[in-house]
Amino acid sequence: MEKEKSPLDDWNLFNQQQETEIQGSNELKKEYLTVSEFLDSVNLELSKISCRVLGEISDVNPRDRYCFFVLKESNPDVESAIVECFIGWRSFEAYKHLLKDGMQVIVSGFPGIYKKSGRFRIDVSKIEPFGEGALKQAFEALKKKLEEKGYFSPERKKPVPDIIQRIGLVTSMAGAAIKDFMRNLGQYGFQIYHINVYVEGAYAVDSIISAIRYFNRNISGLDVIVLIRGGGSLESLKAFNDEDVANAIFDSKLPVITGIGHERDITIADLVADRSFSTPTAVAAFIRNQREQLIQNIQMVEDVLISSSESILEDLYDELELLKQNVLAGFENILQKYSFSIRHCAEKMHGCFKKVFDSFKEIERRFVSQVSQWHLLIKQMESSLSIFNQQAVNFFQASIERIRNQVEVLQAKLASLNPESILSKGYSIVYDSQNNLIKKATQVKKDDSIWIKLHKGKIISIVDKTEDF
Repeated sequence: MEKEKSPLDDWNLFNQQQETEIQGSNELKKEYLTVSEFLDSVNLELSKISCRVLGEISDVNPRDRYCFFVLKESNPDVESAIVECFIGWRSFEAYKHLLKDGMQVIVSGFPGIYKKSGRFRIDVSKIEPFGEGALKQAFEALKKKLEEKGYFSPERKKPVPDIIQRIGLVTSMAGAAIKDFMRNLGQYGFQIYHINVYVEGAYAVDSIISAIRYFNRNISGLDVIVLIRGGGSLESLKAFNDEDVANAIFDSKLPVITGIGHERDITIADLVADRSFSTPTAVAAFIRNQREQLIQNIQMVEDVLISSSESILEDLYDELELLKQNVLAGFENILQKYSFSIRHCAEKMHGCFKKVFDSFKEIERRFVSQVSQWHLLIKQMESSLSIFNQQAVNFFQASIERIRNQVEVLQAKLASLNPESILSKGYSIVYDSQNNLIKKATQVKKDDSIWIKLHKGKIISIVDKTEDF
C-alpha cells in the first residue's frame, strides 16, 4: 500500500504548484496548503534569517512578561517605514529599561508571521542602544534599574583584602591599559593571572563574563579580580555598561576592582564593582600604595614597640631598685632586732663546724695515706706491665715473621698454579658458548660456538672438525 503523500511534499514557498493528473482518473486535483500550513512553511524559512535592524522605538505596549512595540525608520532622509516587534519573557526582563519611545536601537532576532493575525513582525532576542543619545538614555535607565535592585548598595560590596598578592587580571593584551597597569604596579612579587578578553565589539560582553566566571571557578586563592581598559567613547565602553556584565560582577565571590576609561568615564561596571578607580593606573597605584603603606605601618609598629619596650624596661629597673632598697632595709631591721639570738646561734654553729672540720682533717689524713699506698702499688704494676708488654711484642714479632715466611712459600706455590701465568707461556683455555670449560673434544661438535682465552684477549670461533685421541 502506498504511503499517503503529505501536502508539504515538494512544496516550494516561492513557486506555485502545477496541476497534475492522477493516474487512472480523468478528474484533475489541485494540491494546496491550509493557511496554518502555509504560515508554518513561511515561518520555517524566515527562522533561518538572523537579522539586526536599526530603528527608533515607538508605540511600546508592555504586558506582564512580554512586550509589543514598533520599530520605525530613524533616518529622515529615506522613506518612512515601520516593522512590528515582539520581545518575549526570556529577553524582556533584561532589556525592558531600553523600551522607551524615541530610543534609537539595534534589535536582533528573527522575522516571522504571527499566525493569529497574519501580521509580519520581528521576534526580538536582543536590544542594543545606538548613538550617543541612546547610549546615555540606556545608561541612565540601566543605572536606575540596578540601583533599585540594590546592586550599588555599599552594604553588599565585598571587602578588598588588606594584603593583595594574587590578582586575576581581565583586560585586552593589545591595549595600553595592561602596559600602564603593569608599569605602575611596582616590584613587590605580585602573582598575576591574566585572561586576554575583547574590551569592545560584538564579543566583548561574553568574553568579559567568561573571564570573571573562570577566575571564580578555576583559580583558587585569588585575592581580587581586576577589570581594566583604556578610555574611549560611550560606544566603545558599551560592554562595560551591559547588564550581563553587571550581573557577573555582582555574582562574583571574589572582590572585583575596576579601572575603566579616563577620569570622566563612569560605567555601570564601576558602580557595581566592590572598588572602582578612574583609570588602570589608579588601580595599580592603589594596590602598590596598599603594599607600601603596609610596610610603613610595620616600620611604625616596630618603632613603637622598641620605644615602649625601652620605657617598660626603665620602669621595671626603677621598681627593682626600689624593691632592692626595701629588702636591704628589711634585712638590717631584722639583724638589729635579732642580733643577740643570731650571735648565740653563730657561736653554736662555730662549735659544730669545728667538730666537722676536725673530723674532715682526720678523713683527709687517712685519704692521703691511702692514696700514697695506691700510688706505690700502681708504680709496681706499671713496671710489671712494661716487662710483660715487651715480652708480648717480641713474641708477636717472631710469630708475624714466621707467618710471613709461610705466606711467601705458599704464594710461590700459588703463582706456579695460577692459570694466568700458564697462559703467559703460550697456553690457552677453551670455553663453550655457556662458558663451560672444554677439556675433551667430545664436549663439542661441528658448528658449535667456542671462545679461547689467551694471556691477552680472547678468540671466538666456530668448530669445523673434532678429533678424539
